[in-house]
Amino acid sequence: QMHVAEMEALRAGMPPVYVNHSNVGGTTIRDIHMENFSVTVGGRDLIQDVTLTLAFGRHYGLVGRNGTGKTSLLRAMAQHAIDGIPKNCQILHVEQEVTGDDTTALQCVLNADVERVQLMQEEAQLGQLLKDLEYEAESKQSLDKSKGDVDKDSISKRLEEIYKRLEFIDADAAEARAASILAGLSFTPEMQCKNTKSFSGGWRMRIALARALFIEPDLLLLDEPTNHLDLHAVLWLETYLLKWPKTFIVVSHAREFLNTVVTDVLHLHGKKLHAYKGDYDTFERTRERSTSRIR
Repeated sequence: QMHVAEMEALRAGMPPVYVNHSNVGGTTIRDIHMENFSVTVGGRDLIQDVTLTLAFGRHYGLVGRNGTGKTSLLRAMAQHAIDGIPKNCQILHVEQEVTGDDTTALQCVLNADVERVQLMQEEAQLGQLLKDLEYEAESKQSLDKSKGDVDKDSISKRLEEIYKRLEFIDADAAEARAASILAGLSFTPEMQCKNTKSFSGGWRMRIALARALFIEPDLLLLDEPTNHLDLHAVLWLETYLLKWPKTFIVVSHAREFLNTVVTDVLHLHGKKLHAYKGDYDTFERTRERSTSRIR
């Protein structure tokens, strides 16, 4: 119950993140520069006076001993609680599984594209209204006042606008892309059509991960993403993240996974963050050389 309450509170403090079509053709968010920030939890300083720049398109592995504040740092970033994070920067922290309800796994992912869903709903409503008006004109039957007041030409004009917008955001390709992501995470076509409430917590975490990959936020934050994945899904995720066009930070204890997907390592130690270029093995060799020189 305490865990559920904590997750609800966290969700309440995090801005909602959905597919953003306003940046089609290129994101407006580039490097993120956070200067002299601290992270405090329960009166305890986990990170003190740290300056960090996240370069656009770099893939960061966040490492450090358990309890040093890695997850707390990700949460603070997701809540925009650190100065220097642009207000319009979409940050998505994949931490909580999706809610189990009657929505199918595939539709749960597609619902992350709110504009597409709303446009398609409006298209269906206006299309039906147009059919009713045409039927009324043919049969000479009277409609109720709400339908009778609607101008047929304005409906047709609005439908034309909707079709153009749907084409612009490539709405037809969305379902295939969502299905492809779910398939990569080991969802069969039959599983994609099952309600989310029929899945275990681990599988609902996979759906949450699929939603995040589908949304493609400016900054993606992954906390132990391989914990609930089988080998096939881990290998697929590695390949997918290698091609990730934007910035992400991943916390993972899987050495090979980090070696494959990260371009930089952020080491949280002694309430400070230290940045290293290269994969996890390169980070360890660099640290060993530094330790040897100090000795």
